[in-house]
Amino acid sequence: MKVNSGNLLEPNYIEEGNKKILTTAGAFGLLRKGIIENLGLKRAKGFLLRYGWSLGVSNAEEAMLTSTSIDYLIKQAAVLHLGTGHIGDVQSERFIEWVDSENIKTISGKGKWIHSFEAQEHLKHHGKSDMPVCHILTGYASGYMSTICKKSLIVKEISCVAKGDPECCFEMKPQEDWGLEIQEELKFYHESNIIEELEYTYEQLLEQRNYIDKVSKFHKKLTESISNGSNLQDIADSTFGLLKIPISIEDLSFQKIVYAGMDEDEYSSLSKELKDSLIRKNRKNNKPLPLFKETTRLKTENQERLVTPIIVQKKVIGYCTFLYLKETEKSSENNIMFIERVANAASLYLLNEKTSFEALEKMKGYFLEQILKGQYSSREEIINRGRYMGVDLETPFYIAAIDYKENGKTSKDSNDYEQILESIAKYLDIQGYKALIGQYEGKIIMLIPESSNILPNMEKILKHIETTHSYYNYKIGISDKAEEIEHVLEYLDESLISLRMSTEKKIIHFKDLGIVGILINSKNVSGIKKIAKQELGPLYKLGEGKQKELLKTLYVFLSNGGKLQQTMDDLSLSMSGLMYRINKIENLINKDLRDSSQSYQLLLILDSLLALGELEI
Repeated sequence: MKVNSGNLLEPNYIEEGNKKILTTAGAFGLLRKGIIENLGLKRAKGFLLRYGWSLGVSNAEEAMLTSTSIDYLIKQAAVLHLGTGHIGDVQSERFIEWVDSENIKTISGKGKWIHSFEAQEHLKHHGKSDMPVCHILTGYASGYMSTICKKSLIVKEISCVAKGDPECCFEMKPQEDWGLEIQEELKFYHESNIIEELEYTYEQLLEQRNYIDKVSKFHKKLTESISNGSNLQDIADSTFGLLKIPISIEDLSFQKIVYAGMDEDEYSSLSKELKDSLIRKNRKNNKPLPLFKETTRLKTENQERLVTPIIVQKKVIGYCTFLYLKETEKSSENNIMFIERVANAASLYLLNEKTSFEALEKMKGYFLEQILKGQYSSREEIINRGRYMGVDLETPFYIAAIDYKENGKTSKDSNDYEQILESIAKYLDIQGYKALIGQYEGKIIMLIPESSNILPNMEKILKHIETTHSYYNYKIGISDKAEEIEHVLEYLDESLISLRMSTEKKIIHFKDLGIVGILINSKNVSGIKKIAKQELGPLYKLGEGKQKELLKTLYVFLSNGGKLQQTMDDLSLSMSGLMYRINKIENLINKDLRDSSQSYQLLLILDSLLALGELEI
């Protein structure tokens, strides 16, 4: 090779592409740092792998000019790799199956790189990694071995000092032997055209911009709809019209408020399937239904739902749901932004409604309390005021009394009362039911016009409050039908009597009390007490612990028709304990409890005392 006077190689003697360039680990580390910062970890990994591969191929081709012996070329691999300065040393072992002395059938290997410059430079510039970083070393080994063996051999780093491992270890196998494990890695070896990537990125950005524009227009239409006085049904209809996705707005127990995009039978069937599924999954939490505080996907056999909470004043009060039937498209990530904006629109509507609603409900509650306290001088005044409140008090009506008690507590939290009252009132309003609701002597009282269709749906109302305020037990007593508003107190008494009689049932109507209801309704209270004192004798000294215990035993025994086993189970008593009490009761009241006429009369008296509130069982 000729050398000029300046000690520079003459250009015409340099083989194109094979000129060696010397650099330092520190300088290359800075270059590597810049590549990662500008391309990102993923693209940088592909670039460094391909760089290493190219270097390995070049060294392999250069070595093959010296010898074609594969055994020799394999031994040269470590020497040439050390010559790059990328590693301090390498330890490896290979497993080779030969076709003949010059051809390999298969080859695999494993080993470790010692003092990898890549690991050291990565730690210096980027800190600890969560994945192996020796991409140049991996690419070099893969390129070199694939070239000399004339088959695709892939080296994969399995542990790395840069991620906190004690050593940088690798494995080598033919590409086909890696199977699916190497599929993601192979993508990095195929250089993508930057122009194609930019075009793809532009298309994605354009698609995203169009999507954001669509969401923005959708949100604007919903907001304008609310500003123009639309209700929840209008919001649901508008959403379905724009997106063509069935939608429902429901309360916390997934009871219907409004829906659009499906018929009633289809909605009812899907709703039942969902609730049954949620109840089965939530049994271990001892609650009927879970509470969803963020957007959630729910799947059953025939549907998939995208459910987003409706939040008003930091409290979840219901859900907006997109429904996807089994035979239609599945929910997509993009739809999350739409459903959340529907939920925001519903929240805004409900917040606006809440302000005016609370003021009106307070007025209606105060109006009912005034009626019950007899503070209006004429029937006409009550009826006229009722019209102003949106309730027709000229038609027949019912009175319902609702009591609630928390297990283990005798007092009630006033804040809870307000929340329960608001929950019931809001439910009635959403369902379009007209009624007056207020408070009287610690009970929630409802004046229910016959035309309001509330009575057939009392179980739904009960289920709603049991779901939204599950820490209380509820009972409801309902009066007979009242014809005249001026007699409201009589029917209030009936509802309270029914309430006291609801020992097992959660909802009891006064008409179901039979002879007891007629007896109490006659207002012959003093006569009932006189008979009770006469027939019960010493047991009528109510308030004394022992007498109350014996009275309860007597009531349960008579209610069970004198069946000893059932009474033992209900009272958790032994046979001897029960017989002791029965004998004592018979001695105290001087009656034979097995005499059907006497037992019937005693049960009637006890039921009457229970209805009057003179007795608690």
